[in-house]
Amino acid sequence: MATEKRKVDSECRTFNDEWTWKYFFTVVKDKPVCLICNEAVAVFKEYNISRHFTSKHKNSNYEAMSEYERKQNVESLCKKLSGRQNFFKKVNTIQEAATHASYIVVYNIAENNKALSDGEFVKQCMLQVCDVLCPDKKNNFQTVSLSRETVTSRIEAIDKNLTSQLESKIGQFKFCSIAMDESTDINDTAQLVLFIRGVYENFEITEELACMRSLKGTTKGCYIFREFQEGLLTLKVPVTNICNITTDGAPNMTGKKIRISWSL
Repeated sequence: MATEKRKVDSECRTFNDEWTWKYFFTVVKDKPVCLICNEAVAVFKEYNISRHFTSKHKNSNYEAMSEYERKQNVESLCKKLSGRQNFFKKVNTIQEAATHASYIVVYNIAENNKALSDGEFVKQCMLQVCDVLCPDKKNNFQTVSLSRETVTSRIEAIDKNLTSQLESKIGQFKFCSIAMDESTDINDTAQLVLFIRGVYENFEITEELACMRSLKGTTKGCYIFREFQEGLLTLKVPVTNICNITTDGAPNMTGKKIRISWSL
């Protein structure tokens, strides 16, 4: 009869506080870690921990210490470990705050249609204001990345996130309606703008700008319909959920040959 293999994780071993001063070990992220060399041992087992101490630190001064001396040294080593951990936590917190601040500035740049290079100008202003109000925090402000390349990548990330949120909303719609408008931008390029209004199962209604599609070349009904379809596919809008389509009444959308609602 085959015997069941032992699983160390199922033995529920715990760390004995006595091992801290006997073998200079502590617990870091649910693992026993040596305070002397910072190496981790696989399991909470005294044999493994004592073997590490005797094999790695046999000729060190720690082995010859009395119990009192060991406890004193353990206290000092634990303080050093805690200091290192707090330092890295502080660094991570500052980096996260700097990234968050960068996204806030970039979002405002995009929302107000400012140039991508304006991020560098904003950072320059921030640093000059910091020199006056809080010079001791200048290093934190310097970590806020607002270069042209960073602004571009942040805007792309924000766009992907907003699109993902919109797709999630659309996926929960029971029914929806589409409003379409075709107009020309400042570069004389025709743009098809789609708005979507949806209703959830609890009858809550939401409206969003769904997408904007560029119409290359002419603005015939067939080309408008093609971009309309691409917009729906991109946002994963179920055609069966569309109960109404509103256009601006232009002949290329409501003509006899091609009408958007008939083509679906």
